[in-house]
Amino acid sequence: MLRDQVTTLRFDGYVLDKIPINNRIGQGDPLSMVLYQYYNADLIDIPKHKEEDAKAYVDDTFMLASAKDFPSAHCKLADMMCRENGVVNWTKTHSSPLKYLKLVLINFAHSCKNVGNPPLYLPRRTVQPSKSTKYLGVYFNRNLNWKVQQAYAVEKGTKWVVQIRRLTQPIWGITPKFVKGLFTSVILPRVLYTVDVWCTLTNVDYTGPKTVSSAGAIKKMTSMQRASALAITRGLCTSPTDTLNASSFLLPASLIIKKWCIRAFVRMATLPIDHPLFKPVNWKRTRATKRYRRPLHMLSNLTNTDMRKMEKIPTFGWNPSSLGELPFSISIPGNKEALAQEAENAMEEIQAFIDSSAQGGKVRAATILIRNHRPNCMLHYHLGPEAEHTVHEAELVGLL
Repeated sequence: MLRDQVTTLRFDGYVLDKIPINNRIGQGDPLSMVLYQYYNADLIDIPKHKEEDAKAYVDDTFMLASAKDFPSAHCKLADMMCRENGVVNWTKTHSSPLKYLKLVLINFAHSCKNVGNPPLYLPRRTVQPSKSTKYLGVYFNRNLNWKVQQAYAVEKGTKWVVQIRRLTQPIWGITPKFVKGLFTSVILPRVLYTVDVWCTLTNVDYTGPKTVSSAGAIKKMTSMQRASALAITRGLCTSPTDTLNASSFLLPASLIIKKWCIRAFVRMATLPIDHPLFKPVNWKRTRATKRYRRPLHMLSNLTNTDMRKMEKIPTFGWNPSSLGELPFSISIPGNKEALAQEAENAMEEIQAFIDSSAQGGKVRAATILIRNHRPNCMLHYHLGPEAEHTVHEAELVGLL
């Protein structure tokens, strides 16, 4: 797979000599994501029992063991590490030495249960437990809450707001238009990354205690957005928050978070039937779950929509070599005779004919869809008088 492969490094206009690659995958290789699926496949197959599980994303892998107490769970983890064809054996056969300093242990338990926090004993090293760790950009806490991740998101957003405020000096700073662009394109994606997982929102009709939601985190994000609105509008520090949001054309922080959450859930609702998330999202009891509610259950109740009735977007394979090529062809014959002859000799299974006209002071557009073994479909639309519309506009309407 890596035979006869080389790589080079370039910095400050200087290019190093070619370096042969005898192991691993070169940085920047577009096939890295695909090749890692095969490279880590054996790690996923290590768990053999019901209480054992393993997941991997590129080079980030975790092992999970469930038991009544931590010593029993640690025995299962140690067995997965040291068994035949286990993690230690995989690192030797795949030329990837295991670095014990990078191992992280989290003993997940409910905050109301005092079950201790013992370390994990391996043959070569003892792994001390951690209260939280970062996996794929999200902090996981041993008490199964998102307080650490929420604090991390607020801290990260505050740092970015401070940097943007430095760029908005009255004399040499950037204009408010570009400040808002930085806020919507840089700060929001970084702060609200996986917000549908770690931020719990309640429905409008919810009348229970507010402690079940992420009210504290939302309040801090409101303050962060207020600082950004001040940088955009260059207003006074005593200006009301609602006025700053309206002047900078920003939604309130709570509505922005809700918008991101609903958008993420709608994307999951349109997944095809062969996707792993199709079954849990479209399960009829997802919204009816009362106990041990997960972020997916919260989002389902927040949208108040039956996801089974939403249209699913199928997936199709795409040849990378045909990148930039249109999956259809366009032909514009010069006259009606040429059009009739071309339509008669066409071999495509799907054909669409579009035309527009401006006659009698009215502008119209028409489209005909022809498919094999199906009845023809025709749509026509009247745009209005010729004084208000053009034929080119009617052509665009026909394409739509």
